[in-house]
Amino acid sequence: MEKIEISEFTPLLAGENAHQQAYISKVENGIDYEILSREKELSYLDFLNLTSAIKVSAEFFDVNSVVIVKEAKICAAALGANAEDALFKVVDCDPISVYESTVSFSKEVTIDAAKQISALKVKMVMAPGFSKEAFSYLLDTDVIIVKINTPLHEMLAFEAKDIKVTPFGILVQEQNNSKLSKESFNVVTSTKPTQEQAEDGIFAWKVAKHLTSRSAVIAKNLSTKAIVQGKTNGVIATEEAMDYACEASKEAVLVIDGVIDNKETVNAAIQGRIGLIIESGDGKNSSNIVKFADKYEIAIIHTKIRNNKY
Repeated sequence: MEKIEISEFTPLLAGENAHQQAYISKVENGIDYEILSREKELSYLDFLNLTSAIKVSAEFFDVNSVVIVKEAKICAAALGANAEDALFKVVDCDPISVYESTVSFSKEVTIDAAKQISALKVKMVMAPGFSKEAFSYLLDTDVIIVKINTPLHEMLAFEAKDIKVTPFGILVQEQNNSKLSKESFNVVTSTKPTQEQAEDGIFAWKVAKHLTSRSAVIAKNLSTKAIVQGKTNGVIATEEAMDYACEASKEAVLVIDGVIDNKETVNAAIQGRIGLIIESGDGKNSSNIVKFADKYEIAIIHTKIRNNKY
């Protein structure tokens, strides 16, 4: 294995808590960015928020997307006809978490979007660019402006090792750069998804890829309607997602980050009137899950890809 060197530590305002010291060191082939706000410094948590946000934004580098992140957790994501449309849709998904959050755009921030960001009391906004009017407007607010100079699509091939330090030793693994393909993306039920559901499914899968397992994403009209992550099992994640989405789950898409192990997950989807479920489909009980879903006319797509993240 190649040698990993860490050097040139820069002190940060604080760690996860005020009493913890924290530092940051540049990583090879990392992001080239600028903090455009005057006299603004970033904390340990700020960098975690930016990291979570840019991973999802990179998945949608070629379209208008907006992602909301708070407490290092992805709260909502949406695609839109333009920056303002995507922002409106993403706020509609989680209007509470947007306060003091990090909001990431995949395209240039316009003056209309900037005004809405300020009104929403967002803490940080990150984007590849800002119009002159948007930049001037945000510069007079408390919003921290972060400009990304590295093309977002390059993040999809980010290969720096994922490192976790534990009392047992330093764990090192490759980045999860999984992608869907025609070979892995298969409809396995007699019930077929609509074209819109398939598109929503691909969108939601790209979001779910970056969530903490066990997770569940409900999406419709290229916007998340519920994101639940970090649960001990998929049933709890799915049931909570259905409760949050409420009526928005009707004919929507449910994406699981791994495999569905039991019928209770599908039962929750039935109660929410979900139209399509996407899962890896490589479990011991997957064939029975497919038969059960067909009975209730719910389409299932298998990806053969697990996106576990801990």
